[in-house]
Amino acid sequence: MWPGGSKLPEDTDSVILEVVRVLSNFLGRGDGAHSPVPIEYRKARPDEVPSALAIILGSGGVPAGDPQVTDFLQLAAQRDIDVREVWVATAHGRPLWAILPILSPGHTAMLFTPGPRPEVLDLGPLVEAVCQSVTGHGAVLAQILADPTDHAARARFAELGFREMAELLYLHCGPGRDMAPIALPENFRWQTYSPQTHELFERAILESYQQSLDCPALNGVREIGDVIAAHKASGEFDPRFWFVLIERDEPRGVLLLSRVPRTDTAELVYLGLVPQVRGRGIGDLLMRQALLTVLEMSLARLTLAVDSKNSPALQLYFRHGMQRIGSKVAMMRDLRVLSTPAPHVP
Repeated sequence: MWPGGSKLPEDTDSVILEVVRVLSNFLGRGDGAHSPVPIEYRKARPDEVPSALAIILGSGGVPAGDPQVTDFLQLAAQRDIDVREVWVATAHGRPLWAILPILSPGHTAMLFTPGPRPEVLDLGPLVEAVCQSVTGHGAVLAQILADPTDHAARARFAELGFREMAELLYLHCGPGRDMAPIALPENFRWQTYSPQTHELFERAILESYQQSLDCPALNGVREIGDVIAAHKASGEFDPRFWFVLIERDEPRGVLLLSRVPRTDTAELVYLGLVPQVRGRGIGDLLMRQALLTVLEMSLARLTLAVDSKNSPALQLYFRHGMQRIGSKVAMMRDLRVLSTPAPHVP
């Protein structure tokens, strides 16, 4: 929990709207009597954290309310998310836009940003300052999830070194309650995760990347150890719900599931097949196992994200009843190539 408590200032909405109004007065040429309003880019003070989070969690340019911010602060405390790391762009001392970097295992930082932003605000100085900050905490990659329709923001992030990796489609479904147990083909068996089977999972995941259509731009970007660490950090990791499908002694497919905290939902973190078994119906076995496992977890729903260009995977998921609920454009910046100091941040 942040040091200053979770209560939002009662006038948060009006303050931000007033700042936007004041800034808009500088968009016109006017009579030249006014100079542009100064924008300050810096880490938020403790008393500014709730307002900054309200901006990030808001929708359609309207800040989130007190209950939503309070819920997020509680979740952040449970997940060891340090909300004190939020950065802000301020005008007249009031937070106008914000970025919350969340460091995760695998040397990756996810940058959570609001949607719409005032036209007078340049993302550059704030993004550069945040990227420099997270490198000091060991991050080598920075990721953002952009609104596919916000072409201006996507273009600006691209100018700042972020590369579009994929458009992610978010799907979900509820498993049928009358699902029959899976009868595996002869010579097939399941193997769950343990320290003893860690190398097997590494091998299965790496082999599943070969000729994969699932975010191929990510191949080779991260070490396999970082990949597995990041997968473990997705939701509540339970080794009983990580599976490798083995034919004789060879891995044929991998299925990673986790529970989404404080929900009745499981996430399909990763599903992959080695090239030798694609087209043999093995993907259907993995999906049935995923849905049966959701029932075993006493959960009501399965959710996942998939590359919009991965047609075979989409056909598999739709065949098993999954439906689209949204999309985001995943963008990534390699922080190992930072060669110039961050712009001065007053």
